[in-house]
Amino acid sequence: MNRLVVGRLAIILSIITIIFPGACVQIQSVEPEVALLPSKLPARIVFSSDRDGNPEIYVMNTDGTNPTCLTNNPANDWHPTWSPDGTKIVFDSDRDADPELYVMNADGTRQTRLTHSLGGDFLPAWSPDGTSIAFTSERDVNPEIYVMSILQGTPTRLSYSPGLDFCPAWSPDGTRIAFTSDRDGNLEIYVMNADGSRQTNLTNFSGSDSRPAWSPDGNRIVFASIRNGKEQIYVMNADGSNPTRLTDSPALDFYPAWSVDGSKILFVSTRDGNPEIYIMDADGSNETRLTNDPGHDEHPVWSPGSAEAS
Repeated sequence: MNRLVVGRLAIILSIITIIFPGACVQIQSVEPEVALLPSKLPARIVFSSDRDGNPEIYVMNTDGTNPTCLTNNPANDWHPTWSPDGTKIVFDSDRDADPELYVMNADGTRQTRLTHSLGGDFLPAWSPDGTSIAFTSERDVNPEIYVMSILQGTPTRLSYSPGLDFCPAWSPDGTRIAFTSDRDGNLEIYVMNADGSRQTNLTNFSGSDSRPAWSPDGNRIVFASIRNGKEQIYVMNADGSNPTRLTDSPALDFYPAWSVDGSKILFVSTRDGNPEIYIMDADGSNETRLTNDPGHDEHPVWSPGSAEAS
């Protein structure tokens, strides 16, 4: 990876998360399983944490109990997200030097590399129908949004801008992708059709707007924004109208994600000194801390299982 690529990758990861130290190792090659089966798993939360020394992928119950490490290797494993049926988890890892996409079963078994590029591939998002994964890549030097078929594995480039395009998020019906871009001078939330057409700025604000996530009904988008001097959680209609602030803490609140039924929002906050995972009602009330350890707990995503939060 050349110096320009390394520099741009560091910029993106500093926006997305607090960088963790880590090492690189090789993993055993395993043939991927691509069949999607109906999920009967209870709802859980997948997240990344360096509580044991380096970033790993963990799962826990939706009340924060029973955190379990899934990856357990010396490399940096980040940005997990579930397959639509809850049986698999895709994530990015630098275990083979450059950040690449990997997939594993929901219990951590059969960890398999999906991408092989000279640049970094990271921030994956699984399509609602389970057939494709959108992600950010620096394979063409500039960070752009790509999508690849699970079966065919050939990435297709969706965005072409001189700025940073990253953090893709599928709409629930799979027809659109929200993402973050600084193509107009500062970080904003954009949306495009799933084929990359009709790229439109939704936020158009002088501050920084990033990390979009669609509500399960597709009517709203939750995101992080620096509009009042500190990063907080906001929600807006899917067309960008009516942005509403949900959190108001003295620290940083970021990386929001919806519960399956849309009644709750997960987020990360540094209000207690280090990044921890919190949950709140969709209107911003009843903020509750779920994790409590000296490490960094980040990138929470609710599984598509049947059980909801109490």
